[in-house]
Amino acid sequence: MNRRLWTLGIAVATAALAGCATMSQEACLQGDWAGVGFKDGQAGRAQSRLDEHAKACAKAGVVPDAAPYFAARDQGLRLYCTQDRGFDEARRGNGYAGVCPPDAERGFLVGYADGQLVHDAVSRLSQAESERDSADHRAEKRDRQASGVEDELKNPKLNDEQKHELRDRLNRLRAERRQAVEDGRRADWAARDAEQEVDALRHRFGPRYGGW
Repeated sequence: MNRRLWTLGIAVATAALAGCATMSQEACLQGDWAGVGFKDGQAGRAQSRLDEHAKACAKAGVVPDAAPYFAARDQGLRLYCTQDRGFDEARRGNGYAGVCPPDAERGFLVGYADGQLVHDAVSRLSQAESERDSADHRAEKRDRQASGVEDELKNPKLNDEQKHELRDRLNRLRAERRQAVEDGRRADWAARDAEQEVDALRHRFGPRYGGW
């Protein structure tokens, strides 16, 4: 378990840095670095976030005050570095920047691993449902197109070459419809499997993390 959690921690250590304007000029001039640090800690942002703030505030001629920022950031991290928060972050598909202290990181990563299971299962369900809908739409479209070609073939004024071309097109449309129907069946099976997996995970993790 420890090795798995350590590996997970390395794999998800991706800091989600925003653009240059992490703070407005007004916020820079207000200089509430404790408040900024607390919010960044609570959001699980990396220490390098302060560098981004420094870039954002440079135009205003403001240099961040690191001491209150990092002191308050540590307080914010206490709210972030919990097992429940780890679960929620992973379930929502958010990354982890490796910010939690060792005494809290293990619990956070336990929750993060559980949340990843849910996120992956829900993603598979969503993907399968999307593929099923796409296949159904494709089958319906080919069916309509084939019906249109069948109507064209009823035209008594068609010559042999035109009839041949229409029949070839009709055969292609029918083959594409059969393929779309088969794709829809496979996607439906995948969706059912994923739905069962999501239900099992909800039953497994619901008592610990609540509903989602």
